Amino acid sequence: MRTRASTGTKRDWPVPFFFGGRLCLDFINTVNSLSRPATRDYLPDYAALLGWCRQKALFGTQFIAHLEANAGSTRAAEAHARAMALREALYRVFRSVIEAIPAPADQLAHLDAVLREARRRQVLVQEGGGFVWRWDAAQLDFLAPLHAVALSADALLTGDDLARVKECPGPDGCGWLFLDETRNGSRRWCSMDHCGGAAKARRYAARHGARKGEAPA
Repeated sequence: MRTRASTGTKRDWPVPFFFGGRLCLDFINTVNSLSRPATRDYLPDYAALLGWCRQKALFGTQFIAHLEANAGSTRAAEAHARAMALREALYRVFRSVIEAIPAPADQLAHLDAVLREARRRQVLVQEGGGFVWRWDAAQLDFLAPLHAVALSADALLTGDDLARVKECPGPDGCGWLFLDETRNGSRRWCSMDHCGGAAKARRYAARHGARKGEAPA
């Protein structure tokens, strides 16, 4: 995954579109684009990462506000660097799924290590007639966004929907990953309003131009 970093400031809404269908895929898709040299990284700093968390309604507003107050700290910068490493690992692992090849061992090990950290920050509680995992508020810290994303990836990688993960095809598509939730598995693009529609328009223009250039019989 190629990215181009830029100097960032605090943003409440850094990412314009969410097409992934799962938290972990939307996190991977915070680079524009993945099929061509990146023109923008939507998460250039920890403040932007927290803005993304607000967009995705992760954690409580008070906890996010606490992290935002310390977004310029060394710990925040270290957490951001780890978030970017996790994003790369997730991209490589899910691309291996799409390509039906073994996942890179180092990237899978990286994800596994983050998952182990995340599980240690959760507690199993009874809710209604069942049981659910909840965050242990006493253990939430700057790495909380990474842990939430890693757990989302865990659920997708070990669930029944893994075969539905697809990639918006290049060169016309952006390379973003998404979960195809159509009944017949026919979704091809991240969105028809974006890459799909643009590709269709380019094909039409190419055909129309070719017809205009045809010599008369």
